Amino acid sequence: DQKFAGYYPVNITEVVDSYKQLFNNNNTGTIHMSNLCTEICLPQDRDNIAVCNLNSVNLSAHMYNGRLNWEQLERTVRLAIRHLDNLIDINELPIEEAARSDKENRAIGMGMMGFSDTIEQLGYAYDSQEAYDFADKVFEFISFMAIDESANLAQERGSYKHFEGSGWSQGKVPHDTLENIDATRGVPLSVDKRYNKELGLDWDGLRAKVKKGMRNATLMAVAPNANIGLVAGTTPGIDPRFAQVFSRNKISGKYLDINHNLVDELKQLGLWEEVREEIIENHGDLSNIEAVPEKLKRIYKTSFSTSPYAFIEVAARAQKWIDQALSRNMYLETRDIDEVMNIYSTAWEKGVKTTYYLHMKPQHTAEQSTIKVNKAASIGKRGFGALKGSGDVKVAPAKKETASNPVVEKPAMRAETSPSASPSVAKPVGFAQKDASADACPIDPQERLQCDSCQ
Repeated sequence: DQKFAGYYPVNITEVVDSYKQLFNNNNTGTIHMSNLCTEICLPQDRDNIAVCNLNSVNLSAHMYNGRLNWEQLERTVRLAIRHLDNLIDINELPIEEAARSDKENRAIGMGMMGFSDTIEQLGYAYDSQEAYDFADKVFEFISFMAIDESANLAQERGSYKHFEGSGWSQGKVPHDTLENIDATRGVPLSVDKRYNKELGLDWDGLRAKVKKGMRNATLMAVAPNANIGLVAGTTPGIDPRFAQVFSRNKISGKYLDINHNLVDELKQLGLWEEVREEIIENHGDLSNIEAVPEKLKRIYKTSFSTSPYAFIEVAARAQKWIDQALSRNMYLETRDIDEVMNIYSTAWEKGVKTTYYLHMKPQHTAEQSTIKVNKAASIGKRGFGALKGSGDVKVAPAKKETASNPVVEKPAMRAETSPSASPSVAKPVGFAQKDASADACPIDPQERLQCDSCQ
């Protein structure tokens, strides 16, 4: 036994065994690792290289007039499972070990994107009980339909090769593995284990059906969807909003990410034109904008202002219905190591299999560069160009450039450091003159390019 940061005595063998209990396809070897994005957890060995075929349901596309269309969601899930199973038959994999694993296990991973987009339309804050219960409900529904469709496919086309001896063959579904964790770990899971009575799903009937055959070794895995979420115009995976207005710099290009749900609500209140520049100036954070109602501030938080325990709770509610894992990004405003350890210990307590990137809020942020936001007025400084013709400074006539006498522009700014600033942060000097006048020029070099007085 080893002491893990003073929280729990942990035996590594017990940890590996406990996570194996969270996996219904537990008769085909050891799970050595996840994929890079941490949602795929499959066994493999020298003769079998794990392969998983993925897609994601856009939950927000099933919202109509502030309500989720459950019938349409069921149709989408069933179609997605059949789509992935068909994909396996046309895969052309580069090595024999991967092709063998793909055909024999038929592992698939259906995920979700647009979770935050959906709960915003429902009027729920990410860190609210309503959001937790909704996550529990929607993942139970999706899990049930996915399992039922794979069982239907098994009746039509046959079960995957290693079905016998798996948890599926014993009539177990992912939710049943929670009992195994409680029994083997020694520390009871703290996640809410209840079913949603409102859905009225016949899990006992499904267990009996599963026992007769399953087409796929695995069914569900929630990927991060950082790119396809943007293409689909919704939020990635199950992540909260990073901010309400910001730019994403991806391999495929730079995108302006705007929360259209927020924009629509502000327009309905007649506030969008009034507050949009403030939203940009505040890096997409609404908390300090007085004109925005408190209800909207509660729903439309940035990822760093949302409780990290909410990230864990949403993930845990989803995990209990998922046979693989999920990609759980973490956004922490705190840098206290004890608090960080407590957050991740809570994830372990609640049975979250994996987490993805840990994003810690930077101690310094870049100054906003926009056309309309005039920071000169707010900080009481203006550019040197504004003094032209004022009598304060004499301006020498421009030199003519010739082949023998080229004009070399002097740098507009030089950097110096101060005791209060980080050594790596440049402080603009030279052009900055204190002046509180409303027509002062900006000090930002990019803004000066748009300033008539500076040209």
